Amino acid sequence: MMIYAELAGGLGNQMFIYAAARALGLRLGQPVTLLDRQDWRDGAPAHTACALQDLCISPEVAVTAEPQFAKRHLPLQNAVKALLIKHEQRGGMLARDWTGFERRAAPLANRLGVHFATDGYLPLTPGPRPKDLLLWGYFQSERYFADQADTVRAELAPRPALTADEPLAAAIDAAPCAVCVHIRRGDYQRPENAHMQVCGPAYYARAAAAAAARWPDAVLYVFSDDIAWARANLDTAGLPAVYVPGGRTAAADLGLMLRCRHFILSNSTYSWWAQYLGTAPDKTVLAPDRWYANGKQSALPAPEWTRIETR
Repeated sequence: MMIYAELAGGLGNQMFIYAAARALGLRLGQPVTLLDRQDWRDGAPAHTACALQDLCISPEVAVTAEPQFAKRHLPLQNAVKALLIKHEQRGGMLARDWTGFERRAAPLANRLGVHFATDGYLPLTPGPRPKDLLLWGYFQSERYFADQADTVRAELAPRPALTADEPLAAAIDAAPCAVCVHIRRGDYQRPENAHMQVCGPAYYARAAAAAAARWPDAVLYVFSDDIAWARANLDTAGLPAVYVPGGRTAAADLGLMLRCRHFILSNSTYSWWAQYLGTAPDKTVLAPDRWYANGKQSALPAPEWTRIETR
């Protein structure tokens, strides 16, 4: 059996897809190929190109950018995937929780060679499957790869050369208590992403105040896709802040973020990976109390996180 997984979204989402596919491949002893959908420029989910090349991904995982690969080589699996996508799009794919529907569809979909899961954790159902399996979805749950955590952490770490000569890396390492603050705005403000919550100044003010109370010697390292907004609106609760300028790749910024000791997250898979890859033994994560504006639940928050009110 060959395992295929379609990449979608930015770096954070692609890391979840890689992790789920790679862990499944290791579990079953099967090869994995990632489908780099550069031919898929429109519709949902939005996709540009593979963003994993600056990570330590395994050479055992192949990546192909052949246009319409699934349609050409996995016609049955592609047709099943397309039907499931159409059904969810009619009802608002990203605005609703489709976990129940996907769980009911999984036994048949898996037998036809498709594992389709837009949100949360959905295990493969037992039973016979075709020789090829197509994974489609976001796979946003640590449970997909918890049994392969060491491998996933090693392979999804940014390449050391990205930050080897970066002065900020040395500054973060030398700081008595470096706290990563991630502010996600950008595409979350588009009308089609109304279901996503843009964490505002009040959330970050509360989180900074909580950080100041816990770690009076903290230095905030602020990463954002809108650093000018962050500089103008962030209440640091009296803590010194370093506003990290843009211009690096997403993987290079991630390499800086994960060096921090503690984390103030946005509701973003990108900052989720920063805290997951962070290695400080006393790591603390402050995170939004809700992940979606419409109240939809996410499988990403961990029980040990401190949740901060967003409203």
